[in-house]
This record gives sequence, structure tokens and C-alpha cells, in this order.
Amino acid sequence: MRLSRLLTLTAILFGLLSAAQAAEEKVFLNDGDAIKLYFFTPQLSSEPPRLAILISGGSNDEYMAEVQYWIGKEMVNRGWAIAVPISPKGGDYFLEETDVFPKLLDFIASSHTLHPSKPLLFGVSQGGSAALAIAAQNPSLYSGVIATPGRLSKKADFKDLGGLPIYLRIGEKDSFYWHKQLPEIVNTLHGAGANVDAGLVTNGKHLFQLDWQDFDSWLEKLKQSNRP
Repeated sequence: MRLSRLLTLTAILFGLLSAAQAAEEKVFLNDGDAIKLYFFTPQLSSEPPRLAILISGGSNDEYMAEVQYWIGKEMVNRGWAIAVPISPKGGDYFLEETDVFPKLLDFIASSHTLHPSKPLLFGVSQGGSAALAIAAQNPSLYSGVIATPGRLSKKADFKDLGGLPIYLRIGEKDSFYWHKQLPEIVNTLHGAGANVDAGLVTNGKHLFQLDWQDFDSWLEKLKQSNRP
């Protein structure tokens, strides 16, 4: 079973490589913790690409990351550079080690030629929830968050989000009933000052196909927002 998952991941990675230039890097932070970082850049770009960071769910290893590479590929195809950090110590590492992501952003900025805009966080399922939680730790560091789906982690404090743009979608037939939490999620995020674009996906279950026209419209607004 593990070999099958590895082969699946390899196939997905090669699929991404056909549309992007990829690099595997290691970042040493917090007393020697090594964070593996997959970095993908679009092949054709007239200017330095904007950065989006894909957060995996669950144990945050390569096997959990594979289910989210589809949206990473979509972002690469839209001209974004994608960074995929892999946790060295399980799924809660990036939430508990609150200084890791600021250091990781500094490393990426110093190692790659990128658009000067702030990075975007995004993820699917638990990855979407983690993206929201990580953004809540330092909302001023990010241009926005995409969670498709995502919910609010009890390990995060959603207080002052300072106008952070958030694109949140949950299937109206979510297998884990996250759709029933949507009103409370939106109220909490609005109360914290976020700029939330949230909605239910018709007939969507826990994983679903996005409305790409709607998605692209939100991305374009994000680019034009010039978030300080």
C-alpha cells in the first residue's frame, strides 16, 4: 500500500514537472530541524512569479501532500511559484513552532527571484484549516488564504486578521459535515476583520472540483488589492 502511494506521488510530481521547473531543497531551522521544501516555478513568465505556499494536511508528509498537488499544479499553470514545505515532526509542527514560517519565508525570499508581493497560503481539507491557522499567527505576512475546504482550528487564535483576504469553499454535502460550520466560521473570520469570500459548492462532498472562473476572479482581485 505504501509503495502504491509512493508511485502515485511520483507520478503526480512528474506531472507537475512537465509544466514547471522543480527543485527539492532543505531548510535547517529551530536547532537543526530540517524542513524539506518542494519548489515549483512556471516555465514561461515575463516577470518574477508571485509565491503561493501549499500546506498539506494530516501528518504533513509527502504522502499527505499528494492529494493536494492538483491545486498546486493549477496555481503553477496560472503563473505562480509554489512552495510545498514538508513537516519534519508531524502535522502540528507548523502550528506549534510559530517562528518557523516567518523564517521559512525569509529563506525562500533570499533563495528565489520572486514578485515583491506577499505570499499566499493555500490548502485542501486539513491543509486548508492549517493555512487559516498559520495565517492567524502572523496575518500581516500574507497576501491571502485559500481553503478549499477548511475550517477553524482550535489550536489557533483568530483575533485581528487586519483585512486578510480569505477564499473559503466547502462542499454542501461535505462527508464530515463541515458545511454546517460555515456560518460560524464566516462570523468568526468577519469578527476578526478578515475579508471573506465564502460559499458552499453545489453537490460538493469533502473534495470537489472548483469553479475555476470564480477562483480566477478572486485571484485577480487579490493581485490588484496591493495588500500592505
